[in-house]
Amino acid sequence: MTHVSRIRRVLREPLLHFLLLGLGLFLVHGWLVPSRGGTGERIVITQGRIEQLTTGFALMKQRPPAADELKALIDDAIREEIFYREAKAMGLDQDDTIVRRRLRQKLEFVSQDVTPVPEPSVAQLQAYLHSHPDQFRLETRYTYSQVYLDPQRHQQLQADAVQMLATLQRGGSTVDAGALGDSLLIGHHFDGIAASEVARLFGTKFEYALRALPTGPWQGPVPSGYGVHLVRISHRDESRTASLDEVRSQVRRRWLHDQREAANERFYADLRKRYQVTVETPSKPKEEDAVLVAGMQP
Repeated sequence: MTHVSRIRRVLREPLLHFLLLGLGLFLVHGWLVPSRGGTGERIVITQGRIEQLTTGFALMKQRPPAADELKALIDDAIREEIFYREAKAMGLDQDDTIVRRRLRQKLEFVSQDVTPVPEPSVAQLQAYLHSHPDQFRLETRYTYSQVYLDPQRHQQLQADAVQMLATLQRGGSTVDAGALGDSLLIGHHFDGIAASEVARLFGTKFEYALRALPTGPWQGPVPSGYGVHLVRISHRDESRTASLDEVRSQVRRRWLHDQREAANERFYADLRKRYQVTVETPSKPKEEDAVLVAGMQP
């Protein structure tokens, strides 16, 4: 067999064709999709990034990191950067709801930095308070004493409560509430306690009952989840709209929040103008889908 014949025979081998095809696909893939691994792509952990890692560790542990702990933080940052670049190169960031939502939040944060909100004036805060009085309404506060009767210790609870009330009314404001009745860990005297806190401790029905009681004399019995109480309200600050001096910090915080929200909306409106959006009409459900949905109806 001549040398030329041998060459022709080799060229006709299916295995050679397969190898050449694989080589061609590999070259085309390398041309279309740049290689990621082993290309010497740089990762720089800057001094600023190291300070950020150190600060985060100190805030969590209440101490600076040791040398080995700092090395572990840096190694983890390198690992995170590598995984991030590889995942992004593979397109894993696409069509991911969590990633998309996080990127949206970061862009909104960037927009806030680009358009900072100026510090509000006193007039602006006063106008905001006037426009949103219910948001800054001061709740009712009570200063009162109580004598508690434990249902587990009184077979005739109501009769004992009436007898105890008569004793308290004779003593008036000079009665030591802590020396009478049954023990209650929550206490016997409350000074300027908010209505919401009263409701949390004793229940909403108990707090509603306090609203109707007059100040001065001992009243009751007032039921709660614990049992019954005999109550003397010495002072009650009714709910009212706060003055600016009382809630300046809260008003400022809410005003700044609303201004940032408005700035975000303007930022989005400007971005929205750059896009031509088409919303396709949803297709009608198939007959079998309609039957399935109908079957799920209660």
